[in-house]
Amino acid sequence: MKRPLWQAFCILALLVTLSMFFPQANAQADAMIRVYLRRLQVQDSLHIAVEGTYMLEDGSMYFQNGAQLDVVLRDGQLVLHTGEIVVAMGDSITMRRCEDETPGALLLQGESGRYEGDLRLSVADGVIRPVLTLGVEDYLLGVVPYEMGDSFPLEALKAQAIAARTYALRKSGSSGDYDVEDTTNDQAYRGRSTSSPLSEKAVRETEGICGVYKGTLAQCFYSASNGGQTELGQHVWPTSDPDAYGYMDMRDDPYDLENEASPVKRYTLNKKPGEHGIGTALHSALVAALAPQIEALQGRALDDLVRFDEILKVEAVTPRYDGESRLMTELRFTVRISLRDALFRDTQASAQKPTTPAQTPSAEPTPSPTPAPTATPLYSQYVPVEDTLVVTLPIFTTAEQAMGLSINVSRNELVTVCDIGSSFMIESRRYGHGVGMSQRGAQQMAGIYGMTCEQILTFYYPGMELAAFNTQPGPKPTPDALMLATPAPTPSPTPRPTLMPVSDALLEGEYLAVVANIDEDSSLNLREAPSLSSDVRRRLYKDQQLVVMSISADGWAHVRTDVIDGYVRAEYLQTAGSP
Repeated sequence: MKRPLWQAFCILALLVTLSMFFPQANAQADAMIRVYLRRLQVQDSLHIAVEGTYMLEDGSMYFQNGAQLDVVLRDGQLVLHTGEIVVAMGDSITMRRCEDETPGALLLQGESGRYEGDLRLSVADGVIRPVLTLGVEDYLLGVVPYEMGDSFPLEALKAQAIAARTYALRKSGSSGDYDVEDTTNDQAYRGRSTSSPLSEKAVRETEGICGVYKGTLAQCFYSASNGGQTELGQHVWPTSDPDAYGYMDMRDDPYDLENEASPVKRYTLNKKPGEHGIGTALHSALVAALAPQIEALQGRALDDLVRFDEILKVEAVTPRYDGESRLMTELRFTVRISLRDALFRDTQASAQKPTTPAQTPSAEPTPSPTPAPTATPLYSQYVPVEDTLVVTLPIFTTAEQAMGLSINVSRNELVTVCDIGSSFMIESRRYGHGVGMSQRGAQQMAGIYGMTCEQILTFYYPGMELAAFNTQPGPKPTPDALMLATPAPTPSPTPRPTLMPVSDALLEGEYLAVVANIDEDSSLNLREAPSLSSDVRRRLYKDQQLVVMSISADGWAHVRTDVIDGYVRAEYLQTAGSP
């Protein structure tokens, strides 16, 4: 897309200003980044829509604007379907983006993100592996909108762009098949967004700017929310190099803590619960932990024989790390309880069915014994225990599960306790590893306090400096005009991909259905979860047979074949055998 002259002049002036403000790095960074598109979960087929002009790496085939392609894995080799021709391509294909008036892009699996780069498809572990190679600035146009998004202030987005650029360039040029994944294992990437102008502005205004530490690109780690304290890189990724993360430290982060959008979970614990209780799960956990003390009092540590009369104190204790770390691993409770006895427990005698003798038809049936009545437990009164008891619960995962405080799978939430009068408020915070920049902290700093991206980065990476790199990629190939003018071959039928088998026996409540109500050349998305925003696991073709396991009230069918399961809209299914 061509920019007006005044806009181009403004961008040039901005870049000149940035290059004057930030020192120039001694060497040019590798401007290209290889992204493994793991999120697409490609198995044995990939649908590609072409914008602009693309060509195969060897120049043997060109694809012009509007081309629709399908690459299918068959017997270990990739087969290219263009709708007009079918070509066996071996175990790899590379599609190169050509220099053209219209910037080239690929739309994959029917998604809206524009993948603006060269696409290499190879066979790995029995499936198609898609790896996109593109300039790092183009890559960031598909990262910043999904790591933060246009709801964040511009200065926070600029800090995100610099951190993401630095992270990507540090990993570029690896010896493997790719440099980064498109998931949160590295950075979320979904192709260039066409509806994120503020994110794009942040990328453009920070072009080439990266963080460096002692002359080397830093590892600009970041997470959604640190819970109010940054974590040390050494705690999360131990290394023998004591200076590996020397540009980051552990510090309290009031900006993340006060941001109302930062994830937090809470549990309110009444100081005098009595008959109201403290919650079934927490009650059971504390009774189990108190068992040795209860048995020493000649009591039995059973849930219905213990009552919590008063919670005197709750403390988060035992930090996981030395120093000022607030990552606690235990909750310590000081309590008063009462105990009682059950004179006998519930018993249920099974009534025996009458049996009929087999000697003669006229034999009288043997009377069955009369079932014993169900006993009702008789409890003594609760008797208060004179002494206060102290007990600890591991936060990870006993207390977290009992009080519903878990936020992420890292088991590193920051748990705090606050006395709020008649109750204790127990809170857990932190989403992600907590190292480096907090995205919610950056949002608060820019949006509420008007801080710049430089101030944000200095807070989270205090030992890091900013430097300007040349991140402009090399030239793209120019299409062969004569080849593009060559008439197309006579259309030949395009084979449909083989449908998946369904041979497993049906379980109770299941039934067979087929994909229907779609065009012959269309497909139906099989999704990971019952939502249109969920990831697509596979594209199903018309007449694909499916086992329907259930259908939700909002019209999502949970289906399976012999090789995969997922969710589709029920309106696109037809019961097998019906007209």
